[in-house]
Amino acid sequence: MDDYKILSIIVAYYPDSETLLLLVDELHNQTTEIIVIDNTPAENDIVWETLKDQPDFYPLRIVRLGKNFGIATAINIGIDVAKNEGFTHVLLSDQDSQPSFNMVANLVRAYQDISRIGFKIGAVGPTYTDVYTKITYPFQVQLPRHFFYGHKTPTPDNPHIEALTLITSGTLVPVEVFKDVGLMREDLFIDHVDIEWCHRARSKGYYLFGTGYATLYQRMGDSYLRVWYLGWRNESAYSPLRIYYRLRNFVALCRLEYISWRWKLRSSWYWTKVIYAHIFFGDHRAETLKMATKGIWHGLQRRMGQYKK
Repeated sequence: MDDYKILSIIVAYYPDSETLLLLVDELHNQTTEIIVIDNTPAENDIVWETLKDQPDFYPLRIVRLGKNFGIATAINIGIDVAKNEGFTHVLLSDQDSQPSFNMVANLVRAYQDISRIGFKIGAVGPTYTDVYTKITYPFQVQLPRHFFYGHKTPTPDNPHIEALTLITSGTLVPVEVFKDVGLMREDLFIDHVDIEWCHRARSKGYYLFGTGYATLYQRMGDSYLRVWYLGWRNESAYSPLRIYYRLRNFVALCRLEYISWRWKLRSSWYWTKVIYAHIFFGDHRAETLKMATKGIWHGLQRRMGQYKK
């Protein structure tokens, strides 16, 4: 990895101190440098108080924004640092991610293997497991002779999966790709920021890969729900406000020409199931219905940015 100068970009918002310390400790051992972009409001100094007395973590930078500008703006600040200071790659991370001890080295190994085949790589992401549901998620793929997208899991014989999208956390991206594809779309604020960027990258000829070489534990929601879909199962649970953002931004993505209408139709079915799960099995059913309806309506009205009552 000597030729790889990797900047870890961690986006923080009221983080749990213990979890953040574990994450920074792990990424300190795996990447060149860490920058924490803190979206926590100015009156709360939890990120600084958590990290200021940890000299073993340096070089480490903390950028306090003073208010919540959203995940896209925070990531873009980190990317600008990477571009201006000669980093070759960025490693994107949520504040509560739990990477394996060799995740970054294995992402680099996967990147090198795939590059030798001749692919124009936009990003490489790990296989991830939800902390709450214990579900290890497959990657979204467009299977041959299938109208809608399907899912595929890496195997020892086929460790790298060409994916339609990757989640933000754990994703390794060459800095040069941002110069061509562009930065994260800030008006989305939170949710679908990674999905939109992935579709944009693919529209410009880049390939995205999920790899079985690398693993990550990730909190996909706020907790989990027990849901009945012809049998009981665990599903990620989200607050009514997150449901608002997820639905509003999905509507925004449906207006984008570079996203396949087949993906939009298939994803519409997925979001129908999410609404069903939260309205019938969630803890805040009436509020969820209200915010889901408002999210769809604001998406149709093109009311983007941070939610305002």
